[in-house]
Amino acid sequence: MNKEEMLFPFDEIRPVQEDMMLRVADAVQRGRDFMAHAPTGLGKTIAALGPALKVAQEKNLTIFFLTSRHTQHTIALDTLRDIKEKYNLSIPVIDMIGKKHLCLQEGVQLLSSGEFSEYCKQVREHKQCQYYEKARDGNEFTMDAKVVGETLVKLSPLRIEKHIEHCADEGLCPYEMNLYVGQKAKVIVADYYYMFNPSVSKSFLHKVKKDLSDAVIIVDEAHNLTGRIRELLSGRLSTTLLRNASKEANELGADDCIPLLNEISESVLELLDLDGEKIVPKGGFKFPEHAADVFLKWSDKIVEDKKRSNLAMVAKFLDSYNEESGFVNIIKSVDTDRGKRVELVHSCMDPSVISAPVFAQAHCTILMSGTLKPIKMYKNLLGFEGDGAEYPSPFPKKNKLSMIIPETSTKYTDRTDANYKRIAQIIAEIADAVPGNSAAFFPSYYLRDQILPYLQSATAKTVIIEVPGMSKNEKEEMLERFASYKEHGALLLGAASGSFGEGVDFAGDLLKCVIVVGLPLSKPDLYTQALIKYYDHKFGNGWDFGYTLPALSTVMQNAGRCIRSETDRGVVIYLDKRYVWENYRKAFTEDVKVSREHVNDVLKFFYE
Repeated sequence: MNKEEMLFPFDEIRPVQEDMMLRVADAVQRGRDFMAHAPTGLGKTIAALGPALKVAQEKNLTIFFLTSRHTQHTIALDTLRDIKEKYNLSIPVIDMIGKKHLCLQEGVQLLSSGEFSEYCKQVREHKQCQYYEKARDGNEFTMDAKVVGETLVKLSPLRIEKHIEHCADEGLCPYEMNLYVGQKAKVIVADYYYMFNPSVSKSFLHKVKKDLSDAVIIVDEAHNLTGRIRELLSGRLSTTLLRNASKEANELGADDCIPLLNEISESVLELLDLDGEKIVPKGGFKFPEHAADVFLKWSDKIVEDKKRSNLAMVAKFLDSYNEESGFVNIIKSVDTDRGKRVELVHSCMDPSVISAPVFAQAHCTILMSGTLKPIKMYKNLLGFEGDGAEYPSPFPKKNKLSMIIPETSTKYTDRTDANYKRIAQIIAEIADAVPGNSAAFFPSYYLRDQILPYLQSATAKTVIIEVPGMSKNEKEEMLERFASYKEHGALLLGAASGSFGEGVDFAGDLLKCVIVVGLPLSKPDLYTQALIKYYDHKFGNGWDFGYTLPALSTVMQNAGRCIRSETDRGVVIYLDKRYVWENYRKAFTEDVKVSREHVNDVLKFFYE
């Protein structure tokens, strides 16, 4: 293969990588979709971006490189910069994040995305944002914006922090300046919702003057796409929100809102005739059709002063509520410090209602991840009709020891103090035997915290605890602290679906061992039951698609934190007796052994 034909900027193309690059180039050339299970270390970012960019330039297409986390933008931008420098190319690129996070106004980071949207609309319409005013003159960019914009085009690919810094120095709105560069961009690095949230996608494509039919969509870590689309299409209405909306309406003197809110509250309360939860039957939740319009009219007034509007949040829920196939509505009673709260939860079960139309309209879509197995499941869940390929790990098998320890379980009926103590003892024995850092990922933070007291007294290693909801800076500081222990070793404790279980890259030999504790199965609540029933009806495979396989996908993501390069050596432990059950054991490769002497096995791997 000629590296220049694929815009490959590095010295050597691996054989497996070459196959993926050829498949990507062919997909973009022919306008065909392609899904790749590409394990860590294959180099999937350059394997997708290089050939896609080469063909896209020839066909005048735009690449949308989509990720589920902002932290994953960096590798794409660095790869594009390597291509630009190697081949002396002009590659206009934008790093697109949520509009709120691009705003230079003080205090907006405290708002939800919906609240910020209303606030931004108000200050623009009333000409109260100096940054927007300097960037835009009506529908046109100002001369100042054009001059700075051309500089940003030349500097790209530019990380968003540098972009915001340049714009702040010039007194220009970073979001509007991203749109300026975006109109010229050949690559747009962004979050999933810029393509898979219908209202955002339509507006964004119009603003950057792109057409979906000319888009090459590359979805990184695509195993996350099903969950993210479900989140985008789901919403929640509570009695607390309705009370706050009524208080807001009274403050505004919005007399026409009060009876509407009372009617909605009565409808919500009538749905729940007992504690717990139940599925709302079709037609069970009734509300006035014009209510959302009335609430939005009044919410505009409060957004000007307070930025946040409860009326707008109620309106958003009402607008999104539907009873179509692929959705389920559940009413539940929730205990809080202030008593019981009733919630009506509108949940999407079928992400294909959004993803399938996007795949059909785009020029082509490339889905890739290290955990897209089984490919058939992801094709079905997303309505994906393209080709697929499963690539093997490029790393030497001798560098990795994978073991199942079938002694304990996090199954609900096994959650006893004696079991917690044994789990802690096994984790401590392994971590203490590992010459370096270890990480243990639990099904939930709650379960981890039940085991934590036993673990802290059992291990000689320093214990570092991940906290849910950490900021980007807090995560970076925690990772730096963890890295400082790599010689003597520390033990990081996180959750399977937390930031460190999936989104953080433990580069080099920073992590020598990963212990996956238990199975991160969904709670067997009404939503999970409805999901299983729905996929049983649609594909005849509801238990796997709705329950077991999503949990195993998370497990494999956790396991993938350990070996990040071909020179890394590490141990992966699956700590639960259910892993030897047939329906779970079949998900593992043959090199995953069942261990009865875990300490000896670990010591032998590292020291013999």
